[in-house]
Amino acid sequence: MADPTRIEASDAPAPLRRRTIAALAATGFLLLGIVEGVALPGNDRAALVFAAGGMTGLAGLLVGAVAALLLPAWLHRWRAGGRHLFLPGAPPDVASEARLGVAADLIAFAIGLLPLVLATGAAGRVAHGFVQGGFAGPFVAIGALGGVSVGVLAFPAVRDAARVVLRRLVPAAHVGGLPLPGLMVALAVLAGTLGGAWLLSRIDVGAWRLGWLGAVALTAAAALLAGLAGPVRRRLDGLPGVVLVLVVAGWTSGALLTFSESASARSAVPKDGGLSRVVVQTLRRLLDRDGDGASSALAGGDCDDSNPEVGPSANEIPGNGIDDNCEGGDAPIESEETPPEAPPAPTSDGGTPTAGAASPDAPRWNVVLIIIDTLRPDHLGLYGYERPTSPNLDAFARGAVVFERALATAPNTPRSMPSIFTGRYPSRIAWVKRFANYGALKPENETMFERLAAAGYHTEVQSAHWYWDKVPEIKTGVARWDNRGALSISESNTQSAAPDLTPRVVARLDALPTESGGKPFFLFAHYFDPHSRYMNHPEVKEFGTSLMDKYDSEIAFTDHHLKPVLEALSRGPHPEKTMVVITSDHGESFKDHGFHFHGRTVYQDEVGVPLIVRAPGLAPGRSDVIASLVDLLPTVTGAAGAPCSDCPGVDLVAVAAGRRPRPERVVFAEQLPYPNYEVHMVGALDHLGHKLIRNLTENTVELYDLKTDAPEKQNLVGTEHPAEKALRAALTKFVEGDRGR
Repeated sequence: MADPTRIEASDAPAPLRRRTIAALAATGFLLLGIVEGVALPGNDRAALVFAAGGMTGLAGLLVGAVAALLLPAWLHRWRAGGRHLFLPGAPPDVASEARLGVAADLIAFAIGLLPLVLATGAAGRVAHGFVQGGFAGPFVAIGALGGVSVGVLAFPAVRDAARVVLRRLVPAAHVGGLPLPGLMVALAVLAGTLGGAWLLSRIDVGAWRLGWLGAVALTAAAALLAGLAGPVRRRLDGLPGVVLVLVVAGWTSGALLTFSESASARSAVPKDGGLSRVVVQTLRRLLDRDGDGASSALAGGDCDDSNPEVGPSANEIPGNGIDDNCEGGDAPIESEETPPEAPPAPTSDGGTPTAGAASPDAPRWNVVLIIIDTLRPDHLGLYGYERPTSPNLDAFARGAVVFERALATAPNTPRSMPSIFTGRYPSRIAWVKRFANYGALKPENETMFERLAAAGYHTEVQSAHWYWDKVPEIKTGVARWDNRGALSISESNTQSAAPDLTPRVVARLDALPTESGGKPFFLFAHYFDPHSRYMNHPEVKEFGTSLMDKYDSEIAFTDHHLKPVLEALSRGPHPEKTMVVITSDHGESFKDHGFHFHGRTVYQDEVGVPLIVRAPGLAPGRSDVIASLVDLLPTVTGAAGAPCSDCPGVDLVAVAAGRRPRPERVVFAEQLPYPNYEVHMVGALDHLGHKLIRNLTENTVELYDLKTDAPEKQNLVGTEHPAEKALRAALTKFVEGDRGR
């Protein structure tokens, strides 16, 4: 008796033609790119669809070529099963076993995706806690490889088990000439396969965006199933398959040739694309002839791809006759420092005070600076947040000036903190090793502490964090620095220092008016708790279990422990003699622009910061003046009567009090490359709320109007917006002023 599980050669269809496999893959990827282009942000929809479709189509042509060489023999059995799965007329016993065999294979394939999804997701969750971000990608890749290995090893056993189960559950009967039971099984497995691919695309691994992997898996599954379908295969065999391959090839060629002509495509595809982004980045790397990380092809921005010293990431050398950074010409030789927006107030004798010299007419207030690490303004009640994360800060802010549009100079502590205390943008600081993860400062940087000490202030710091031990140069000028409780980098991820820090700060606030020996004092307190890894705390409300929920709980925890400090600042001599500044060094991202945490972009989620200033005699209220953290140094030294005549920032108290005009200026935020993330990005924000972002590494430009588009989702580049030209010029001048020190 013949074995019904065997497929005789005479029953098998003709071999699946290689051109058909290539056509399936190329067309599937092209359709994927079209869908991707429809979803990309931008104004030129046709260009986005054309570019994304062409880039993914190129990937499809490559995948199709490889598959055409490798798959036909491997799919021979599946082809035979496929004929009986979708077409009636075969002997019942052969058709039944063929349908069950193909369905069992598909079930095993769908189940085989689960280890990949679970392993990648688990690796991603672990990678959230990595201090060295560069390890996260390889770690997740290893997890994914392990998941794939488990799925491959389990495939034969799962397939055999599925065959046994299906043989018991699925009858072989036909209804109306159609093999409905087998078809229902196939459709169910198809839904499971596509669902697994969708889950894969949704895996949250922080900064490492894997959505395109899910899309590729989905496309591959769809193409495979389409290839098994006899009717589809027969229609693609021969000339139609060749025509489809030629159509995709022509589309791809046109997209490659015209990609750089569309501002929307140049900006959106390398930044927000899925597989199209990977294709563009890969091609740029392959076509980078001089090895400087930038290519002249595909709008890579390299204006001389034969010279590694010239490219968008190079430092411009003024007056050398070379367009070093490909900004459109050699920069002129001019003064490196930008003059302050407003001149310092004249002294009583009509002169101008020098830096560090106190004016005899100045109020010489005490100054308290509180920096709460990693604090987004839009997660505080005083900035309109609906959750009760900050009742104590909200109450304090009602008696102060709240700056509604404050910008950090960098998205991470090692760049932002030195910028705050030197009053310089990160690229203008004199670094010992600028591109180190924790750059040390050269002695020529004059810090806030040094300036205040020279003005006769007693200076003091209360903190509990390891970072301050990595930058000892920043401590110059501090009379007393108490960093008790500082833990190692890994230990600090779960550190809650606020309960120990607050009593120390309160004690010093109570003691300093008498202990400072008649000198005015400057006290800096650094709270680190909102920095990841986030935790829920029993002292405050738990908002949930997601990352953002726990982040909000950390804010509430910090606010809870700030209450005694804020109360201490509201009693005794402090309200009449002390200026208080509360801010953060940077924000935090929750996939607002594809990333978690911070230190990667200059979007508002990472560089927008709260800024609260209470000064004696300063009327409380809200200010829409564009403020920058480079303004803190001239604001603090202004309160000390020692205006900073060489600072690029402005005295915000003088502006808020009406003693200085509102500055009509552009402020900047910089993501400088460092070993954990080698991307150079600069943002420029004007006084009207227009923001231009330039990614020098990927050579993309974006323009947003923060008044109408606070989340920065609608890129206005290419719309002839009136602010674009001026912001481009300001940003180019700023970038060219970077000497790469």
